[in-house]
Amino acid sequence: MNSRGEVRARLSGLTIIALLAAALGGPRPAAAQLTATDSAAVLVATAADFEERGELEVARALYEEVVRRYPGTPGAALARARLEGLGALESPTPAGLPPGAVLQDRRGDTEFRVWSTMYGLWLGVAVPMLADASGSEPYGAGLLLGGPTGYLVGRVFSRSLSVGRSRTISWAGTWGTWQGMGWAHALNLGADPGCDYCDPGEKETVTAALAGGLAGIVTAGLLARETSEGTAAATYLGSLWGTWFGLGGATALDLDDEAMWASTLLVGNAGLIAGALAGSRFDLSSRRAHMISLGGLIGGFGGVGIVLITKPGSTSGEFAIPLATSLVGLGFGALLTGEPADAPAGESSNARAVAGPLSPALLNWSAGEQVAVGLPLPFPTTVFDSGRNGRRHTAWHVPLVRLRF
Repeated sequence: MNSRGEVRARLSGLTIIALLAAALGGPRPAAAQLTATDSAAVLVATAADFEERGELEVARALYEEVVRRYPGTPGAALARARLEGLGALESPTPAGLPPGAVLQDRRGDTEFRVWSTMYGLWLGVAVPMLADASGSEPYGAGLLLGGPTGYLVGRVFSRSLSVGRSRTISWAGTWGTWQGMGWAHALNLGADPGCDYCDPGEKETVTAALAGGLAGIVTAGLLARETSEGTAAATYLGSLWGTWFGLGGATALDLDDEAMWASTLLVGNAGLIAGALAGSRFDLSSRRAHMISLGGLIGGFGGVGIVLITKPGSTSGEFAIPLATSLVGLGFGALLTGEPADAPAGESSNARAVAGPLSPALLNWSAGEQVAVGLPLPFPTTVFDSGRNGRRHTAWHVPLVRLRF
């Protein structure tokens, strides 16, 4: 029997033993039955024991079994967390690693090194500009030194970064750079006081961009301690949507340049804060954050299509329609998307609104929970109809009541 088959066999046996232990070990009222929550808790405890002893593949298989069989339970949430800690472990501990070594997810490490290298290249150009360098030699030296320096600095700090924290810090640096440059335009830093349409000074703009980027990096490094991938995604997507609403709203209202910059920057910051709060408050996954954003994107481009067809004839109308449809798209994206069946605990299955067999019914009830109203989305399925010459045909199901015991 190969290694994978041995793990499956051991998993089946362990599952039976764990379930029997849960059934026989605790208080047993006369008609009591083992609940999904109890079963998941026992399996997670068993998996944790194997993980401590270095049996990482068996532990991972047990965690996956909990996530698959008992979605929505606290045990499934804990199993998902442990799977993230184990990283992309698909085989036993490689040769050369000590027994029990945990393979970490290195995506945050890699992504932060890439970003820090790009930021180093930006510094290699910005610093000579601030120094009023003449000729091309200082810029060439900046590019030669900036990239490697950024990579080495990123390598020092990236090893302890999770994916969520890495993305949060890198986006904070990028966002801070944008904010600094934007406020230099909004406040006309370095521009001639007697000129109404002059651009801000180049040196002042670069200084503000550098100050904003470094401030963003430091702030995120201090505050983003336990940021999940979903919260990081919701944060940067929220900031982008806020920027769009601020710019589109200012254009629709025909504001002047300074007010347009201020509106774009302030509403963008509001979107960033709202995205961060929503991501952490509702425990959004990166997948769902992007699906909600996709709904807004579809709505926005749908609005552009309406504008091209109806031709409002005014700038206000041309921007107001896509703004409204973007907002509607985001709303439908939030309403019609949900976490997969193995979503973390705390997200009731009644709150999910996915099409298919997992779609919530009009009335939903689970043991220990209150009756909840859901959105019954119809989904197609193939059925066998003996009244139609025994042929299979497609039928649409509309779930009205779902009871879980």
